Amino acid sequence: LVNIEQISSTHAKVTLEPLERGFGHTLGNALRRILLSSMPGCAVTDVEIDGVLHEYSSKEGVQEDILEVLLNLKGLAVKVQNKDDIILTLNKSGIGPVTAADITHDGDVEIVNPDHVICNLTDKNASINMRIRVQRGRGYVPASARLHTQSDDRPIGRLLVDARFSPVDRIAYNVEAARVEQRTDLDKLVIEMETNGTLDPEEAIRRAATILAEQLAAFVDLRDVRQPEVKEEKPEFDPILLRPVDDLELTVRSANCLKAETIHYIGDLVQRTEVELLKTPNLGKKSLTEIKDVLASRGLSL
Repeated sequence: LVNIEQISSTHAKVTLEPLERGFGHTLGNALRRILLSSMPGCAVTDVEIDGVLHEYSSKEGVQEDILEVLLNLKGLAVKVQNKDDIILTLNKSGIGPVTAADITHDGDVEIVNPDHVICNLTDKNASINMRIRVQRGRGYVPASARLHTQSDDRPIGRLLVDARFSPVDRIAYNVEAARVEQRTDLDKLVIEMETNGTLDPEEAIRRAATILAEQLAAFVDLRDVRQPEVKEEKPEFDPILLRPVDDLELTVRSANCLKAETIHYIGDLVQRTEVELLKTPNLGKKSLTEIKDVLASRGLSL
């Protein structure tokens, strides 16, 4: 039995019970490590600020020094669709705070924390112009790890930022006693987690479980080395089936209908029939035709 208590949009508590004695810690530790180190996400990796040559300098009219500005940029929570590398621009002048809402971006980018303060301008004639690079990755990659690979072609003034790609800010788990009828030697796993808002906590735990299952799948088909190998032709698995339906770029009406039916991945969608989809509230033949056409353009079908 799995119970998810949504405390807020970025905070949730997940309870799994009953588990055999010892499996609470086994699964809890594995999921915690995956959520902290293996979840994909987007983060600021480098920035160029007009008039700034290195991170140890300061800029006239800016209250913070450049190191503090870079630390503030690390806290930027960004969602990027369909791209792995993108440049954002920020141009601001006049007295007042410079926030994430001042960043210019296109429709593929969503700033989750627009109120996040990047720096403060202290003079009416002060201005700041920067180009912020956002990339997709996994875990945590310090700037020092990328410094030697970019030292030859990195232009003067491009400042590297420690990149924290994981959308999970905090996670903790606890194992409690569970009881089923007369059995009292069972475990209950309680996972509490917070994200930066770019990923729903419920979706985060689902993806972590999927990653764990994929890694353990190799052990399921283990064979004794003394037994003769039997080669079986297996159809190739299309990785597109693990991608979210948002990647199909459907109209808002069609996308909302699928989410209402808890169809979150393309793999879930292709398993449905036309008759099943037409039973979905507010999803008519026009939306069904759109879904079929989009799937067909990617070599898929219902």
